[in-house]
Amino acid sequence: MLREMQVAGLFYEADKEQLKKNMQEYFGNDLPKEPGEKQAVRICMLPHAGHIYSGRVTAETLAKIMLPHKLIILCPNHTGLGRHGAIWDTGAFKTPLGDVPIAEDIAEKLLKNPCFCKDYLAHQREHSIEVILPFLQYTMGEALEIVPISLAGLKLLPEMAQAVIQCMQEHTDLGLLVSSDMNHFASEKENKRKDFLALDAIKNMDENKLLQVVMGNDISMCGVLGAYIALVAAKALGLQHCELAGYDTSASTSGDTNRVVGYAGLYFS
Repeated sequence: MLREMQVAGLFYEADKEQLKKNMQEYFGNDLPKEPGEKQAVRICMLPHAGHIYSGRVTAETLAKIMLPHKLIILCPNHTGLGRHGAIWDTGAFKTPLGDVPIAEDIAEKLLKNPCFCKDYLAHQREHSIEVILPFLQYTMGEALEIVPISLAGLKLLPEMAQAVIQCMQEHTDLGLLVSSDMNHFASEKENKRKDFLALDAIKNMDENKLLQVVMGNDISMCGVLGAYIALVAAKALGLQHCELAGYDTSASTSGDTNRVVGYAGLYFS
């Protein structure tokens, strides 16, 4: 089943050639020509706003790392449609740069666990995977395969984490990507304060502290559920460090410091 584009022309350029030019501008000279110049990474987090706002952070992060070509992508559910733990299990996600195929073998394996379900509705109008895909396509090319998973609540998060861990242990060519923006719509000073409360918990590799900080300080980090799973998975896979590769707010583009959104790119090693 083909998942059609929903936000091309809104969140990012719909024209293929212009989108390629935009990618070249975001990466500039930061994209190493040789894979050996990058750090091999299995788990990372990237933002998902309009490219003019968060594209620089996404490019800064991806320029430093080399991800597996097969990725589980955990995204939030902004629309309220569909179910928690929803997997798009077949076909491809379409972008102006081409179709990104689903890693159907991994999707099938995850769906054997009852904490996940096959559900296309959760993904049909959700933007938080689609906007990241052009950056992944630009850096990985046609080898990229994904397993999109939408998260919509706290239920079964530890069980989901264990299922992801088992899959990553069995498939060493499999990576995990979390799609998340940081806090939304505070003043720039307050937004940064909240963002770094959450980022400090992530950098300290403490998934429970992350949930406590986000809920206790009313931090609207939309991908916190995916970040929780990523932290549990990172520690299970023996990763001990979190590197903040890029950070910015929407004020850098809009000039509005009264109501900003934060964007962070990070990876585990």
